[in-house]
Amino acid sequence: MSDERDEPDELTYLLDGVFRLERAVTRIGNLRLTPWHLSLSSYAAMRIIETKPRLSLAQLSRRCFVRPQTMTRIVSTLRDRGYVERTANPESERAMSLTLTREGISVLREMDAEVLQINDSFARALDGDERAELVRMLRTTAILVEEELRELER
Repeated sequence: MSDERDEPDELTYLLDGVFRLERAVTRIGNLRLTPWHLSLSSYAAMRIIETKPRLSLAQLSRRCFVRPQTMTRIVSTLRDRGYVERTANPESERAMSLTLTREGISVLREMDAEVLQINDSFARALDGDERAELVRMLRTTAILVEEELRELER
C-alpha cells in the first residue's frame, strides 16, 4: 500500500494549475493595460487605494503581496502620473496615506473595463455556481496559506 505523499501527481497538477493561471492572468492583465503603460500590480494597487483610502505604503504593500520596495516604485509611478496623492496619515505622524486623485479614478474606470474582460474568460469556462464555488475555495485556501506564511515568518 502506498502513502498518498508518494504520489505527487495530484499535488503537482494543483500547483501547476495555480501557477499557470497566475502567470496567464498577470500576462493578459499586463497586455490589457498596455495603453496606460501600467502593470496589473499597479492596477491592483489603485483598486485597493480606492476601496481602502488612507492606507500607508506598508499596508498597501501587504495587501498587494509585494515587497515595500516594489510598492514604493509603483506608488511613485502613480504619483508622477497624477493618479495618486500622498497626504499625512491621521493615525501616525511619520506615515503617509494614499488616495486616488480624480484623474486616478477616471483612469481606473477605463482600466476596469479592460481587466473585467479577464473575468469574461472565467464566465465562458464556468457557470455562476461554479464561479462562486471556485471563489470560495480560492479564498479559503489563500487564507490558510497566508496563515502558514505568517507562522513561518515569525
